[in-house]
Amino acid sequence: MYRLLIVDDEPIIVEGLSELFLQSEYPLEVYQAFDGMEAFAIARKLRIDILLTDIEMPEMNGIELQKEVLRLWPRCKSIFLTGYNEFDYIQSSIRGGAIDYVLKTEGDDSIISSVEKAIRVIAEEVTYEGLIESARSSLKLAIPALRKEYLTGLLEGEASSFAVRKERFAQFEVPLDPDLPVVMAVGRIDRWREDATGGDKVLFAYSINNIFEEFFAHEFELTHFRGDHERLIWLLQPKAESGYRQAIAGKPHLHAGSASDPNPEAALHAYLLGMLESVQTACSHYLKLTCSFVVSSEPFEWDTLAPKYERLSQLFGRGLGLGSQMLLSDDRAKSSGDEEARSKVKRIRMLDQYLMQKERAKFEQLFDGISEAVGESATLEAGLPLEVFYELAAIFIPHLNRFEALGAAGGQAIPGKLFSIREHRSWREASDFFRELANLLFERMDGGNEQETSEVVEQIHRYVERNIDGDLTLNRLAEHVYLTPFYLSRLYKQKTGHNISDYITRTRVDRAKRLLGESALKIHEVGMRIGYDSPSYFTRLFKKATLLTPQEYRDSLK
Repeated sequence: MYRLLIVDDEPIIVEGLSELFLQSEYPLEVYQAFDGMEAFAIARKLRIDILLTDIEMPEMNGIELQKEVLRLWPRCKSIFLTGYNEFDYIQSSIRGGAIDYVLKTEGDDSIISSVEKAIRVIAEEVTYEGLIESARSSLKLAIPALRKEYLTGLLEGEASSFAVRKERFAQFEVPLDPDLPVVMAVGRIDRWREDATGGDKVLFAYSINNIFEEFFAHEFELTHFRGDHERLIWLLQPKAESGYRQAIAGKPHLHAGSASDPNPEAALHAYLLGMLESVQTACSHYLKLTCSFVVSSEPFEWDTLAPKYERLSQLFGRGLGLGSQMLLSDDRAKSSGDEEARSKVKRIRMLDQYLMQKERAKFEQLFDGISEAVGESATLEAGLPLEVFYELAAIFIPHLNRFEALGAAGGQAIPGKLFSIREHRSWREASDFFRELANLLFERMDGGNEQETSEVVEQIHRYVERNIDGDLTLNRLAEHVYLTPFYLSRLYKQKTGHNISDYITRTRVDRAKRLLGESALKIHEVGMRIGYDSPSYFTRLFKKATLLTPQEYRDSLK
């Protein structure tokens, strides 16, 4: 939709042109102003795409108005409408960027042609190809951030098929093979230097990655990003020519002229630990930083990235006696069996976002995955069930308060079941309870949206009926209900199936019918009572709606 602002100090011209374009098939949102100052006030509130304005107006003429509108909206296209065929006017308007100049005596066809031209020029400026090219340029700059966001999502357990992974790796320039297993190393800065500031910490993190690449880039393709708790994360795959390629590809490969290693995974593991020891020593010597590293003991599939990261992260908490400058692999830690469950549960905070954004399907899919990951346990008062229960309670409480659902009738049992896990006999019962709360919230959201929309429509109807002879422009109606004109227009049509202008016209015509039948007012007085100062315009509009002129309609009632 394009916004067209029609400006003239003759109401009959403004109203006539407004009606002309409102009834047309053009993608236009039409606004009216009866002098330059009023038009400028509208332009300060709304983006204007096409300005159709008279030149000769009091206080602020059309050329002055054009300059002010262009200062606000540089892409606006101006069309000047005037009764004067003078070269000076034409020259001034063209210098100011006008795309056309129409004499009032030329009639509607010339004006329509000029507006069509303006629409065409705007469409050509914002072409599909231009937008895509601009998006590509922006995407190029954003690739590092998008790559980190995507890989972080994989760490948190987001599902990703091979086809999607392959597409995303290419799109975000991930220098790894989406079909081959991968090795993970995770680093932690145990103790910052006393002289390190906030900005220095970011610089040190990049410096550690530079050291890491210095030792590993010869044999490995790798990508680096930062995870939660300031973890430093590297994903690695041996290069095609590397002797360690067979450890992930499962194919015999000769390395440096020697026979293929009978146990390539063990050789790869020993190499990784040896190199990480060198990285650790370099960080201590050159950066004066104490760092710990953990690494996966063997390559693993991309689908198990989240539980693998969870397992490696847990090693930092165990410490193996030292607590700092650790160098461990996950073969030192026996699997607790719940890494995959914990990796799914890590995404629990996304439930809050889905509730806020009213994304019911996404909420239910993630909730079911988390509930399934928790499973049934011998006790609810320890382990994963306890953590998840109170995480869910913390998420739900603000939303229940927002909809005043904690004290709602029929919901008196909510507080006890929400605040204490002991109120539930099993995890299944607790999970069903939270699912019922989610259903309650989504129903409140849907009902609230519908009720609020209905109230806005009712407000508009009441305002139109009380101010039938006043300012009923879309801009004024939008101000009345505290919405933007464009949003109000869409909201009203979505709710009623009709345009606001159709409702206003119908209401005015119905009021005119009553006045014509029940009063002795003259025709032009009836027109003024419903907001039309121009008798000819009122007659034309009434006849279009009823197929009779106002006088013919009055006569038909006798």
